[in-house]
Amino acid sequence: MLQKFALAFKTKTIEFFAEDEEVEEEEEEAVDLAADPGPEEVITGQRVVVLKPDPAPRTDPQTLAAATLAAVSSFQAAYLHLQTAHSPFLPDALRSADRAAVSNLRRLSLLRRSYLCPGPNPPLPLSSHLEAQVQENQNLLRGFEAVVDRLQSDIDRKDAEAAALEKALADLDAVGARLADRLERACMPPEEKVEALLTVGVFDSVLRDTCRLTHRFARILVDLMKMAGWDLGAAANCIVPDVNYAKPGHCRYAILSYICLGIFERFDSYDLCDDGSRVELDDIDVTIRRNDSLQQFVEHSALDPIELMRDFPSCDFANFCQKKYAKLIHPGIESSLLRNLATAESSLGSLRQTSPLYEPFVSMASSVWMLHKLAWAYDPVVQIFQVAPGAQFSMVFMENIVRKVDKMCMDHGRASSRPKVGFTVVPGFCVGKTVIQSRVYMDGPKQAS
Repeated sequence: MLQKFALAFKTKTIEFFAEDEEVEEEEEEAVDLAADPGPEEVITGQRVVVLKPDPAPRTDPQTLAAATLAAVSSFQAAYLHLQTAHSPFLPDALRSADRAAVSNLRRLSLLRRSYLCPGPNPPLPLSSHLEAQVQENQNLLRGFEAVVDRLQSDIDRKDAEAAALEKALADLDAVGARLADRLERACMPPEEKVEALLTVGVFDSVLRDTCRLTHRFARILVDLMKMAGWDLGAAANCIVPDVNYAKPGHCRYAILSYICLGIFERFDSYDLCDDGSRVELDDIDVTIRRNDSLQQFVEHSALDPIELMRDFPSCDFANFCQKKYAKLIHPGIESSLLRNLATAESSLGSLRQTSPLYEPFVSMASSVWMLHKLAWAYDPVVQIFQVAPGAQFSMVFMENIVRKVDKMCMDHGRASSRPKVGFTVVPGFCVGKTVIQSRVYMDGPKQAS
């Protein structure tokens, strides 16, 4: 179609300018004939009067230029409409634009003849200068309309493509949701497998790892207290007063007790938070509670707690760490322990990555978090207990944390009465009908170091 249009355009243009050349040749021949009058006749006794005709009025150049520019603008607008009519193909608009383009080419040809052949009757009546400008502006507007129509067509096409893509995306999301549900149901272990996983041995293994990390944090804290010049005996007496330690070095068990009882506080609450709220078991569906707790235990066990704190500083685990740290490490204690570090007063009492306590505390808190999620996956829920100071020792519920002095305590108990508990170091747990003993420090006769 474009080739046919180009060929027709070329043919018509050649015809227009060929006609102009023929007219020019005829006019030149007429001028030559007028200049050659033929053989002269001599007329005597006559007076010859030569009348010179008035010069032919020439067209105003300013008006001619304005008309030419208007014709060019009209041709440009018609050509834009011609291009727009091809995509999408509109036969009526194509024919109309073709006629307009040919008409403007004819007008340009007439303007050319008017400029080359001035005379009393110009071949084309010229409009005024202002009318030509108005016509030029109208042609520009028509050209802009053609461009706007093309852009609007592109926008409509893009909108249709976007709508199709949105529909395809919605279909894919629906398929993905169905596949996710199927995968979740497929990965969910059967009830008997869950029961096989939630044994006393599994809970005891996680508890032992928690105790190991708690001992590690307490050891680092005691080392910092020694470096800061603290009196460990006085600190232990502030935590648990009036306890007779078998050895002076055993006062570190009071610090360990302070950490364990503080980190395990509200362990029997489902949300494990310190805001005073408490979720009752009657308000939670057993199946939902067990599945959610077990899923959180598995997910958290696969994560690095340090990276979790860094990437998600507002998550539940990060809030748990911040609250427990603020409760266990008072700003005054932290200021005394870390006075050699460049620490701003406004950041005291908050968990910071630059603190030497950061990594051991986060690891300890992570193990307690996992133990709590595991405890709430059991049915019934694992119960936590601790022994009051001064209670009589029971081998069923208690274990002496200082194994080397067990025999001494037993001998002392047989000599007088049953030994008494000085304080609880690590709380005990009841997993169903099984008791995991609480680790206690026995109050005995004071001995010299």
